[in-house]
Amino acid sequence: MNDLTTKQALVEVLRKRKGFSMSEICGDYVSHSSYSRFINHQQLMSIDKLIYILKRMDLSFREATLFDHVIQAANEDWLLMERLLKEGELTEMAATVELFEAASYREYDAYGMMAIQIRLKMGGEVADKQIASLKKYLFQVHNWTYKEMYLFTYILDQVSTQIILLRVRRAFQRAADPYYIERNLNLIILLEAAHLELLKRQELTAAQEIFDKLDQLYVNKAYIGQQAFRTVNRLLHELITDEQPDTLPRLEALYHNFLLCEADFLALRLKSRYTALQTVYQLPDLTLEQ
Repeated sequence: MNDLTTKQALVEVLRKRKGFSMSEICGDYVSHSSYSRFINHQQLMSIDKLIYILKRMDLSFREATLFDHVIQAANEDWLLMERLLKEGELTEMAATVELFEAASYREYDAYGMMAIQIRLKMGGEVADKQIASLKKYLFQVHNWTYKEMYLFTYILDQVSTQIILLRVRRAFQRAADPYYIERNLNLIILLEAAHLELLKRQELTAAQEIFDKLDQLYVNKAYIGQQAFRTVNRLLHELITDEQPDTLPRLEALYHNFLLCEADFLALRLKSRYTALQTVYQLPDLTLEQ
């Protein structure tokens, strides 16, 4: 059974197991004909519609992990971190760092990593100390696992293009095989962050190299995160390289669709990446109102 068929089978099995009708999971957002073509004829379904269907089925945490973390319930602490990174209120940042440190069992677990991101955003001596600590740790580890890949994305703007390409090539050579990628998304996350950073630097040749590597990695079509990240990444790449004249309306439509299907994580991801490139390339504002 191939990856595409696996995804269709998972959706249909879960729908029947939970006793939902087609109308109940499609709502007013997905047409019955689209769902039928998706299930019976293995036609692709847009990522926003697929997320909507999965959310309508009220999946348990265990069931959601069949598709990956993107469709699990929103992490309130992660959303708090994102708000703080955007607003930059130092007193609340410092208090939240203390909160996350208290919840953390290890320096680099989920809460530890959120605390690191906030410290970096705080700037000044706090950020300098955190950057030095990360560099010391990362550059003494030769064979990176998912943890090191993720941590490196935090300091990409602090290292040269040559170092970014060196580390990405080494990680890709070691980790880029289907069995690894099916277990986690961290190599994709590393490549996406590197691609964005190189676009910001207007290093388009290097960015194209990373983009080509990303295209090789989307091997498991059952993973919703991979599809969503790929869609956002490709649209941004097309926008910068002017490959498609209608890219901006497609980006705006995708942003609104993520909000409609309550995929706030993906909406924030798209908007933050667009904003990071906006000044560099004199891009227009996204239309945020429908």
